[in-house]
Amino acid sequence: RSHFGSSTCEHKHSAQLNSPRRNSLHSQSPSFTMAAESSLYVVVASKSRPKVQAARIGFERMLGKSIKLAVQGVEVDSSVAAQPFGEETRKGAFQRLAAARETGAGNEADFVVAYEGGVEKDHNGRLVCFAEICIQGKEDAYISSVRSATHSLPPGIEKLINEGVELGHATDQFFEEKLAAGFGKGTGGTIGALTGEVVDRVEYYAHPTTLALVPFANAEHYGISCSKTSCFAQNMAATEA
Repeated sequence: RSHFGSSTCEHKHSAQLNSPRRNSLHSQSPSFTMAAESSLYVVVASKSRPKVQAARIGFERMLGKSIKLAVQGVEVDSSVAAQPFGEETRKGAFQRLAAARETGAGNEADFVVAYEGGVEKDHNGRLVCFAEICIQGKEDAYISSVRSATHSLPPGIEKLINEGVELGHATDQFFEEKLAAGFGKGTGGTIGALTGEVVDRVEYYAHPTTLALVPFANAEHYGISCSKTSCFAQNMAATEA
């Protein structure tokens, strides 16, 4: 049996992506560092390289690089369609999280992170792209759930999705003359194709990962109680002091 409790508690945030100046902005931001001898073990509910990288970046931004951070992906099923629509996207993220925390690695992890990308119609009836990210810490039932920024899609990609093609593959087909095969499901992703890699798939997921860690960095205010989240809270206090 997993050490994680079943969750009925969630927290949502909406976020915009960092600007192209994100690296310089980040260098000016405070980090919440733990003692050098501390360590964290994070399991990602996917073996997708961009998602594993995004999880590492998100945690590093909040914890600093002085800790020993281990991040591992595990292959689990979202139990939703290959191309989720609307609320199905959020459901897929939560189901990935639940499946991952039941694995051997997930049971031992300090935190489990799940990502699910999806599409939905905007107020004009056009398809837009977004992602759902959720994180749960060991020993506590609390799940922090965050939605990424939303971006538009060209009509040609919309058409392919409506014909049943998954977004990543639709991106490859639509941009086949300028993209290498697999780009849409790789590090670049659809957002990378549309922005000329100013924002890639890793950064698209990394930013909301950082936001999803906010409750754990403020554990005392959210009523979260476990050994690793208390480390976040103690370092928040040290930073503010």
